Amino acid sequence: MKYQLEVIIAVYHEEENIVKTLKNLLEKINLKFRILIIYDYENDPTVKVVKENFEDQRVFLIKNKYKNFNGAVKTAFEMCDAEAAILYTAEDHQNYYVISDMFKKFTQGYDIVCSSRLMEGGDYKKSKEPFVKSILVKLVSFVLIKFTNLQTLDPTNGFRLFSREIIKKFPIESKNGFTFAIELLAKAYSSNYKITEVPSKSPIRNFGKSKFKYTSVIFYLPWFLHILIFPPKK
Repeated sequence: MKYQLEVIIAVYHEEENIVKTLKNLLEKINLKFRILIIYDYENDPTVKVVKENFEDQRVFLIKNKYKNFNGAVKTAFEMCDAEAAILYTAEDHQNYYVISDMFKKFTQGYDIVCSSRLMEGGDYKKSKEPFVKSILVKLVSFVLIKFTNLQTLDPTNGFRLFSREIIKKFPIESKNGFTFAIELLAKAYSSNYKITEVPSKSPIRNFGKSKFKYTSVIFYLPWFLHILIFPPKK
C-alpha cells in the first residue's frame, strides 16, 4: 500500500502512554497512514505493550539503527516512503486532531507544516512547561519573528510535518535531542521552501519523564544563527 503519511513516534519507556496515543491516532485520523514506532532495545516495556494491544497492520515496530531520539528519527526517515512524515510524541494525547490539519496544509503546497503553541488557537500561555524552558521558547520565537521572515511562531517545537522532498534532500546532521527539527527548518527556510503553521496544544505528560534536557540547548544555537544569517535566496 502506498501511504500518504508516516507518523513517527520514538519511544523509551512509554508503556503507560503509548496505548491511548495509538488508539487516538488509529481511530480518529482519516488518512492512508502508518505509524513507525522506533525503539532502542527489545526489552523496553513499550514494545511488549504495543505487541499485546495492537495487531493493526498500520503499526510498525522498528529497532533504532543508531542511538537515542535523534538516531530514532534518522532511522525512521530512512524508511519513509510516504508523501510526508510527521514527528509525534508518545505522551501526546491531545493533538491527534492537528495531524489532519497539517496534512491539508501540505496538500496546499507547503513543505514544512509546524504545529504552533504560540499562534492564535494555541495554548502555550496555559502550559505547565518549566519556567526556564518557557522563557527560552518565547525568546527564540521573539528574535526570529522580529528579525526574519520565518513563517512560524514556534520554531523549537518538534511536532511538525516534513515533505518527502525535505526528508530526502536534507540529511540530518544533528546528533542531539530534538535539534533536527530546527535544523531542517533552517535549511528549508534558507532554500526558499514553503513553511506554514497550524495551532496546537502543549502535550500534558501524565506518566514517565520528559526527554528534554537543558544541556541540549547549546546544540540549537548553530541552527538558530543559521536562520538569522542565511535568509532565503532571492
